[in-house]
Amino acid sequence: MRPLGFLVFVLCLLSGTVFGQVKGVVIDQATGKPVPYANIWVENENLGTTSDESGKFSFSNATAGKTLMVSCLGYDRTKVAAQSGAMTVQLVPVQTTLKEVVVKKNTPRDKKVVNQLSDRTEFAFSSNGTPWIVAQYIPYQPAFAATPFLDEVALVTLSNIKKAKFKVHLYQMGADGAPGADLLPVPLVVEAGKGVQKVTVDVSLYDVQIPKTGMFIAFEWLILKENIYERVDAETGQKLKGNVAYEPSLRTYGPSPSQKRNGWIYDQGKWRSTDEKDGDGITQASPHFQLTLSN
Repeated sequence: MRPLGFLVFVLCLLSGTVFGQVKGVVIDQATGKPVPYANIWVENENLGTTSDESGKFSFSNATAGKTLMVSCLGYDRTKVAAQSGAMTVQLVPVQTTLKEVVVKKNTPRDKKVVNQLSDRTEFAFSSNGTPWIVAQYIPYQPAFAATPFLDEVALVTLSNIKKAKFKVHLYQMGADGAPGADLLPVPLVVEAGKGVQKVTVDVSLYDVQIPKTGMFIAFEWLILKENIYERVDAETGQKLKGNVAYEPSLRTYGPSPSQKRNGWIYDQGKWRSTDEKDGDGITQASPHFQLTLSN
């Protein structure tokens, strides 16, 4: 039972609009290889999907001619016009500079846990078929100077299936206060076990330091066939037609009048704060991530 999730938005079909299946593949422009798990949205609409391990994607009800916004870590975000039938989306790799490798003596390190997980995560963010990304802003504290490196990110998931895949992102703060550039050089694809599970993600290999402007931790749903869970009727045991969830859900804490939520959501191809209030009924809860820092 999930007491809190995102509302399912209704797409209004205007008369005279031509609809057709849009399908295609996302590839690396430089190598021609498929790009798996790319995030794809129809611009300004609540309709999106994820490319699979072969880079393939499809929309059964997308509108040909509308704009698709495609993004994946390691590539420039691109906009392309949706085409009926098969299409190829080419992503341009981002040029990165390798960091200098420093060999250090293996000595005991100090560690600090920030934003500790609590038993108050009685709610959950979930997806019924759109590739949401939800993020929490972690403000910088002077005490971080003693343990500036990010070792681990922990979160609590709720899944009705085994090995549900999702992505974890680390972002810098952008110029507008929203999540900006990635702090990691590669995507983090993580698996959640069945039931309520604490998931710990090791990021110590990347030598990420929390910027003085703070950082964002984010969770992205992958709209993949293997993540689908079809709910069943408790009395008959029959699958409920059209009642589909994409696992896992992200456990979260409820609203508190004294606590700034610091939550952000990426949908329709753009970021917005969960503090915003509009007709879509943005949730008042906030995602919750625990950080372990070290020196």
